[in-house]
Amino acid sequence: MDKILGIDEAGRGCVIGPLFLGGFLISEEDYLIDKLNDLGVTDSKLLVAKKRESIVGEIKKIAHGYKVIKISPTDIDKYSINNLEIKHSANLINHFLPHRTYLDAPVSGGGIKKYCASIGSFCLNKDHKIIGANKMDSHNVAVAAASILAKSEREKHVKILKKTYGDFGSGYPSDESTINWLKWWKAKKGEWPIIVRKKWQTLNNI
Repeated sequence: MDKILGIDEAGRGCVIGPLFLGGFLISEEDYLIDKLNDLGVTDSKLLVAKKRESIVGEIKKIAHGYKVIKISPTDIDKYSINNLEIKHSANLINHFLPHRTYLDAPVSGGGIKKYCASIGSFCLNKDHKIIGANKMDSHNVAVAAASILAKSEREKHVKILKKTYGDFGSGYPSDESTINWLKWWKAKKGEWPIIVRKKWQTLNNI
């Protein structure tokens, strides 16, 4: 039975916390008969938290496999975030060995083909087809399911971090609560904690 893998991330643009990369494996039969659509699976950003969490368990029941990789702020500071996504996307593909992969590419235009080729260069199955597009989580349910898994794991992790570091909001630069927390931390502690991505331009602006 042919298998399809969807890959997407959560937390790429945040200044606080890890990047989470989700992989969701489904049979082609279940993919074609719209089992995920029937659950209301869509881009995780379009679902309120309560709805997203109610769907996660049902997604896992349909899956033939799923995995979420956590990429630390330290690694993001040390390496190119695109290269990290390429490497770990290939790790997910090699773990599941699907017949075809759909993924949300963090690039556009001609860069998509190059991005997918870079992932393919690390794959064990060189004949495996990788199909990428910008914002693919908005029109491919396997990718949307991966995005829900990744976002769910990120939100659980953020709750854990807040127990130690206080309420830093969403962790995204567009969030006034996050910026205020960063200013407060810098004034009080002087040095950034390990949960902050220290090479983000946001910190230079504070």
